[in-house]
Amino acid sequence: MKYQQQNDIEGQRHSLLTVEDLTDLFILNKINDGQSMSKVKTFGDDYGLARKLNSDIKQGLGTEADVQKNRESFGDNIPVEKEPTTLCELIMECLEDTMLQILLLAALVSTIIGIINEGLATGWTEGATIFFAIFLIISITAGNNYLKEKQFRQLRRRLDDGKCQVIRGNKVTEIATKDLVVGDLFVVDGLMIQGSTVKMDESAMTGESDEIKKLPYQEMLQQKQQQQNQDAARGHISPFLISGTKCLDGTGQMLVLAVGQNTISGQLKKLLIQDNPPTPLQQKLEGVASDIGKLGVIVSIFTFIALMGHLGYDIYLGKIQFQSLKTLQVIVESFMISVTIIVVAVPEGLPLAVTIALAYSVGKMKDEQNLVKNLSSCEIMGGANNICSDKTGTLTQNIMQVTALYVEKNTIKNDVHTIKSKLNKNTIELMCESICYNSNAFPQKDKVTNKWIQIGNKTECALLECADNFNYNFSQYRPSDKILRQIPFNSKRKKMSTAVYNSKTQFIRVYTKGASEIVLNQCIKMVGANGVEQLLDQKARDQIYNDIIQAFASESLRTIAIAYRDLDPHSQNSSVLGQIPQLTKFAQSIQEDDLDKDLVLVAIAGIKDPIRPDVPNSIKQCHASGVTVRMVTGDNILTATAIAKECGILQTGKMPGQYEVLEGKTFREFVGGLKTSKDKDGNEIKEVGNKQNFKIIARDMKVMARASPEDKYILVTGLIAEGNVIAVTGDGTNDAPALKKADVGFAMGITGSDVAKDAADIILLDDNFSSIITAMKWGRNIYDCIRKFIQFQLTVNLVALFMSFLGAVVLKESPLNTIEMLWVNLIMDTFASLALATEPPNITVLERQPYKREDKIVSPTMNRTIVGGSIYQIVVLCGILFVLPKYMDLSMPEELIGQKFHKNVVQMSIFFQSFVVMQVFNSITCRQLDYKTINPFANACNNPLFWGVQTFTLIIQCILIQFGGKFVKVSHLTLQQHLLCIGFGVGSIIFSCLVKLIIPEKWCQSVSLFREDIITEANMDDTLASKLRRKSTTRQRNRKTENSDFVTVRSMQQSHQRM
Repeated sequence: MKYQQQNDIEGQRHSLLTVEDLTDLFILNKINDGQSMSKVKTFGDDYGLARKLNSDIKQGLGTEADVQKNRESFGDNIPVEKEPTTLCELIMECLEDTMLQILLLAALVSTIIGIINEGLATGWTEGATIFFAIFLIISITAGNNYLKEKQFRQLRRRLDDGKCQVIRGNKVTEIATKDLVVGDLFVVDGLMIQGSTVKMDESAMTGESDEIKKLPYQEMLQQKQQQQNQDAARGHISPFLISGTKCLDGTGQMLVLAVGQNTISGQLKKLLIQDNPPTPLQQKLEGVASDIGKLGVIVSIFTFIALMGHLGYDIYLGKIQFQSLKTLQVIVESFMISVTIIVVAVPEGLPLAVTIALAYSVGKMKDEQNLVKNLSSCEIMGGANNICSDKTGTLTQNIMQVTALYVEKNTIKNDVHTIKSKLNKNTIELMCESICYNSNAFPQKDKVTNKWIQIGNKTECALLECADNFNYNFSQYRPSDKILRQIPFNSKRKKMSTAVYNSKTQFIRVYTKGASEIVLNQCIKMVGANGVEQLLDQKARDQIYNDIIQAFASESLRTIAIAYRDLDPHSQNSSVLGQIPQLTKFAQSIQEDDLDKDLVLVAIAGIKDPIRPDVPNSIKQCHASGVTVRMVTGDNILTATAIAKECGILQTGKMPGQYEVLEGKTFREFVGGLKTSKDKDGNEIKEVGNKQNFKIIARDMKVMARASPEDKYILVTGLIAEGNVIAVTGDGTNDAPALKKADVGFAMGITGSDVAKDAADIILLDDNFSSIITAMKWGRNIYDCIRKFIQFQLTVNLVALFMSFLGAVVLKESPLNTIEMLWVNLIMDTFASLALATEPPNITVLERQPYKREDKIVSPTMNRTIVGGSIYQIVVLCGILFVLPKYMDLSMPEELIGQKFHKNVVQMSIFFQSFVVMQVFNSITCRQLDYKTINPFANACNNPLFWGVQTFTLIIQCILIQFGGKFVKVSHLTLQQHLLCIGFGVGSIIFSCLVKLIIPEKWCQSVSLFREDIITEANMDDTLASKLRRKSTTRQRNRKTENSDFVTVRSMQQSHQRM
């Protein structure tokens, strides 16, 4: 009976807690006023809360059945995704284009007039053809957007496919992040149960930028009871970690209490799922599009005025009756021509080209081990001129091994474990226990190869492998009830300490490991020969530093000191001896700096981390590309210098200059640290204290040793203020502030911490420095692709606008009718963006200097290509209109006589054919941007899609000419006439080459076609281009989201912030 009651109690555990009970703990005002802490206490503190979740705060979830039960009861951690936009919705969005709506209305009127004039049999053809052309444009544009969104969804899923380590069944297990469940020991909402110096940025939830300190639940409870911490009493410190916030420093463990859409960030995501904001390049291009649109509107108005002038003159002469259907038809046709000019002129293809270039580049970068989180980072990398790189795991392989050991006053190199028979057994025990307890890594040994797989911090893995070689396995020491307190490694203390229960003294022993010079200075004794402890004075410390630490460092070895300390058992009442709960509370009450002082030095380990084989060549490539590489590391100055010379950052065989190699402290003091000031809008900003000194250092500094996160942040802040574009690499939690501050942050995908990945813009999936070169190559290529597209589109625009106006004035009609202009619009917008925005990068992009922030998109060389190409095409087309009839028979074919065709239908068909063919050949010319490359067919075979698009365009064009007939208002051409059109196209390439040879680059430097104002995101909907044409899909959808969710979000934020 008792057994059955126990089972009933176990079965009712879940009924005591609901999803609402757990999510309620993370409402901000309840955390701040202490309600959440009180509620956890009613659950039986952290121990009781874990038990109610079938978990344990040290062993985690026990069985797979518990995992499944929690998943069913509290949900899974599948990331919240926005509903995919359907193709029909995208088509409807395209129909919101103002000009297309007007054109559809005009086409409807034209169809009605045509039916009235010619009857139903033939009167509908012109209007129906326009309807079909518009439908084609809309369908292709919507299809492009659909494929782009599908690609981005796949990339977002890849971002969510991370892995994490959790404790289940008293074992550390690596699982997919989406497999996390409530009750796991593990970023999702949770209760911190162990850790140190954890600081969070909760601005995403509160709007306040202050760092929020987090404490383990028991420590927090103790401080509240003793009223030691006023911030804790006021609720400004808590053990609650909220998803969507960022960890800025520290490490620890937490009990997962909410996952997936039940987390605070998950609830907000459901309300505020939006697309990516416009990138800097898109904002700059919006200004270009607005300028081109203004020109198009002016030409459109003047064209309409000219056509109406001719109509008025014809009415005056009596050729047309004023009050007649013919007059209305001419007005409607003239109006459609004017509207179509705006449709062609306003470059809707510019944002489409950027989107396609980004989507294409992001996909290709993923294949080359760059996982892009922030789209704008792709294009920004094109202008990066400084890379501030971490050393470990970025420049080095992060496969570490202990190759030197200083222990019992002996220095052993290479196979250090072979001397275990020569060392005192107690010395080995002290060294190995300190290593095993003072670590959070969980390396695994491959049963087949008997080799270690390093999982977690690689320095710790190397030390744990060394301990294993001495027959001490870390799994025997952690997790363990003997661990009373652990102070994880952080960048300020540069050491890690663990207080454990010592069964020999029944009291506390403290093990410490960390940066050798830091730990050495806190040692008052050392373990000498035969394990005998000796006093360690300053002279002995200096000798160890000079003879051991510096010698190891000069061989590119990272040095780690291992020490211990036994606390005096007589300092407490004898009643606490052997009582682990009381000893735990006593250990928690000791200040961190008091816990690991007066240490006994046991050993100093020298750890080798080999340079990545490709790093020297990659850094050489950076230098050739005009990019400065700076190494920022926590290693001492000798190790850092040796590694930098191996990499090629510093020249070998040459003493570093005065400022080439600096320690973080020296750098920080010389530049005056950071100071807070206000910008023109009154916002607080951080800037370097002494800008003049920073300029001196920034010019020469290549290596910063013993750098803290603050030092890295100061360096990045100063370099950005100098106008540089900065890329920062990092893999640790301490790198997060600099990664976030940089223009582009790179985190390591394999060895990087979750905090670093969260702060970064791009994740290097292979942890390889050469992958940064890949990002730089693709970044420059994106800029190039957009420039190629603009070259092409501006040429088409200028020619089409000029010829439309000239035809209206001289010929009383536009040489291109509405249907033909819509086809041209499809070629220059959608097809051109597909062909030119998907150009793969050429290695030559890395042989030039990076783009500067103030560089214009339309360069002087592009101006030369645009103007030269436009002049050639205008001359050729004017020749077709005014000269060609004198030298070629352009009479109407017999089969067309008597039908409703223009008397000059053959001439206008040659005009149309030549215009399109010249655009196809012009696109070949536009693939070359630099003034050095004369050959337009250079790298001709690197983009099959380009040739596919051009071939498709020519095929459709020939079909329109040969079979379009009354629908397109064209006549079929003879072979001779087709060859003439092709000859004009080939001539455009030849003329372009001559322009490059004849006109020097310097003549174009002062020419500027457009102002290129950068349009802010808030003003992008107010530009002329946006008002005349369809707003971008992103902005439309974001605006709809804002409108529909405003009330809900506002009420949710108020509930979180109400005190």
